[in-house]
Amino acid sequence: MNMIPRSILLILCLFSTLGWAAQTRLDMPALVKLLLAQGYHDIREVELEGDTFDVSTLDAREQKVRLSVDAHSGKITQQKEAD
Repeated sequence: MNMIPRSILLILCLFSTLGWAAQTRLDMPALVKLLLAQGYHDIREVELEGDTFDVSTLDAREQKVRLSVDAHSGKITQQKEAD
């Protein structure tokens, strides 16, 4: 009977945990901190749709904008002027 050595099982468990960690979403405080650090403020509305946050906020020029933010990486994927 073939048995997998414990060290290999441990390595497999660690890799599966790292893969899971890469898939976790930003929480609200992390998202707000990220946006504030980039000059956005007065965050008015945040909606999570799938893997994207839709955010209504003001930019550094006091313009109302609508952002699409990747929920995993925090990268802003789209910015539009809001009405």
